[in-house]
Formats: sequence, C-alpha cells, structure tokens
Amino acid sequence: MTNDPRPAFPIEIVFVIVVTLAAICITLVTVGPKIWPEILKPTPRAIPPTSITPRPYQPEVIPAPTDTPKLLPTSTLSRTNTPSPTSTPTLTPTTLIKGPLPDLTVTGISDPICTQNHIGTNIGKFLNFTIYVRNIGRVSTRPFGPFDVEISLILGQTYYGLDEWTSRFNGVVGSSNLKISNLNPNAGTSLKLEIDLMGHTEFGLRVIANSGVNTIPETNTANNTLIESFSIYCE
Repeated sequence: MTNDPRPAFPIEIVFVIVVTLAAICITLVTVGPKIWPEILKPTPRAIPPTSITPRPYQPEVIPAPTDTPKLLPTSTLSRTNTPSPTSTPTLTPTTLIKGPLPDLTVTGISDPICTQNHIGTNIGKFLNFTIYVRNIGRVSTRPFGPFDVEISLILGQTYYGLDEWTSRFNGVVGSSNLKISNLNPNAGTSLKLEIDLMGHTEFGLRVIANSGVNTIPETNTANNTLIESFSIYCE
C-alpha cells in the first residue's frame, strides 16, 4: 500500500481559517471594550407585585389623662392696693370744718389812670389801678389765717406775674400788700396797683382772691377770679 503525500486539508482552507481567526481577533480587540459592558450588564429582574395592600397612615390617638387635677386652696390674702382698715384718709380742711365758711370774691377792677409819679424816684408814664376784694361769706377769715391775692398782666395769650414782669422786662411795678390778714363778713378791701406797660396799649388784668400755696377754706371758690381787658394810651 502506498502513502498519500498530500496534507489532510487543502492549504487554501487553512489560509481562509487563519485569516478568519485573525479578523475575529482584531474585531474583538477594537470593538470588545465597547460592547462587553453592555453584554455583561446584569438584566434587572422585575419584582413580582405583592398581594399585601398597605394600610393608610392613621395618627396615634393619645387618651386623655384620667387623673383628676388637684384643686388649689383658695387664697385668703387681701389685695395689696386695698387700704388698710386702720389707714386714715387725708381730708381737706373744708371737710373737717362744721358750720359756715367765708366766701371771697373780686368785686371789681377800676379803669386805669395815667400817672407821671411812681412809687420811689422813678419818673415816667405809669397806669394806676384799684382792685376790690370782698368777703361775702357768713364768717370772718381770721380763724383760717391770711390769704394772698394774685395779680397777672395779660399781653396777647401770655400771663405775666408782677414779679416776672419786673424781673424779665424791667417793667416797674408798685402795689399794696397783697396778703390780707382778715376780712370780716360783708367787709372788703381795696388794693392799689401801679405798672409800667413798656409801651403796650392793649392788655388785660387777672385777679384771683385766696390764691397761693396755702389757701383758706371757702363755701364757694367759683367767683374768686376776675379778668378785665383794657385799651389806653398815656399822652
């Protein structure tokens, strides 16, 4: 028997196989890095729906406490702003007096009179007034002490006391003693006033009987004040 010297596969087939394997290797090297992650990525599995239906949320209800609150004892302390039974209220002198009281009133202010002679050595144009105060009450003022008479000069809407008019504006003023020691029932007194108006011709006077820090009690104080207006020019 004679041996066949030809190979088992034709060389053409072997060449085709080699070329094919080389092409596959090149393809895997160039395309593999891009497609391998997609190929190897795990496929998510669908979770089968559960047959348990979730219960809706309901807030927890906290029961009210069953303990009965203790009642506080009633306080028997009195309010701090309640006056003590032993405190004595402050009473005005009128409430302490039993019986009739004096009643002082300003009955009038005379018309001004121009004068050239003033109290002291001052010479100029001054106005002279007479002011009348009377006690129309039933008793004397002596048991209650002396009382003051207040006189104010009115210029426009401003009131000036006699001392203020003298000190601030050098308006020379002279007057009788305005502290009255005593007025008997139905008795009166006249007070003199001389004042330099410093050129003013339109002015007023306000007189208040029983005025000052310490006033005596009266039956009626509504008629203690009198206001008069004047217009005068001294030649």
